[in-house]
Amino acid sequence: MFASRGYESIVGFATALITLAGMAVMGKGLTGAIGYRFSQQSEAQRHRSIPPEKLRRIAEKYGWWAARRAEASVPHMDVEACEREAKRLYESMVARRF
Repeated sequence: MFASRGYESIVGFATALITLAGMAVMGKGLTGAIGYRFSQQSEAQRHRSIPPEKLRRIAEKYGWWAARRAEASVPHMDVEACEREAKRLYESMVARRF
């Protein structure tokens, strides 16, 4: 095809480099979109339905897992319901262990 075998290897190498550069550009666009989606999820995960100091107070009484689970299952900003639910979860866990 080419006049020299040396040119053929150079053209093959240049074609491979161009292909890899194109794939890198496409991959960058894809990872940028995925990174944006994950940053939105992490923002949602940082959201608290009750104030952190009240959550800490409930966690000291009933345990962190009960406070977080109760926070997830009660209406937004309902601290009393969160405390009741954490107490219920804690007492049911204690009753089942013994």
